[in-house]
Amino acid sequence: MTDNPLGSQTEHPKKYQPDVLYPIPRWASRSLLDIDKKILMYGLDHWQAYELSWLNLSGKPQVAIAELYFNSESENIVESKSLKLYLNSLNQERYKNMETVKSLMEQDLSSVSRSEVKVVIYPLDEIGNEAFGARAGRSIDHIDVELVAQQPDANLLNMMDADADDEVLYSDLFRSNCPVTGQPDWASIELRYTGKKIDEASLLQYLISFREHQGYHEECAERIFRDLMLACQPSELRVGMNFLRRGGLDINVYRSTAPVTSDSVNSRLIRQ
Repeated sequence: MTDNPLGSQTEHPKKYQPDVLYPIPRWASRSLLDIDKKILMYGLDHWQAYELSWLNLSGKPQVAIAELYFNSESENIVESKSLKLYLNSLNQERYKNMETVKSLMEQDLSSVSRSEVKVVIYPLDEIGNEAFGARAGRSIDHIDVELVAQQPDANLLNMMDADADDEVLYSDLFRSNCPVTGQPDWASIELRYTGKKIDEASLLQYLISFREHQGYHEECAERIFRDLMLACQPSELRVGMNFLRRGGLDINVYRSTAPVTSDSVNSRLIRQ
């Protein structure tokens, strides 16, 4: 696809159409953040697709849930509406089995992102009832703070005269906005770090300062990672953001000082 389908009326494909996938180069936002010159960053983008369906060779509909794992070093991210359109293009196609669908998706997504993509597909009857896992760490949402900025402001971050060892904090108050449609994107964020203790009230003020910021999910996570690394200088840091589901897709973004693997992502949260 040559034009970004987000924010425009687009017909759903009636047949398999891999060229509907729309790539967005990662370098555009990273050049603004100047990340490559300032910090070392590893990461993983974990997508969950809840509206996956195709036909078996007899024409009987099959449904499943897919997990997609993109390396943060891939050249491109995939625009979310184009991914939904791509998944819809599989709906009326006949495939021998689930493995065939998995291989096809890995091939197409790897091609558009220009990096190897891992796809895992689960039939619904293989998914347990324990959908939501226990959360690690401690919420900072009880802290009474004032909304003093509605654009990201790293100057809000303050340190304390104490050390933290593998501290885990989380908040469910994060909101940013889609840079194309202006619609709100909601997320829960988890921070795991070692270093000088971050003042939690200042951290919460910083996180809610994104309330009117326009940025893709990946850019928000990388901006937070960069700001925390530069302002707080932890020896170890992991930022995990679980964004709410939209159009049958949720996106979970992880950035870290250490490599992130597909078996270390967070469990699905109740709002997803």
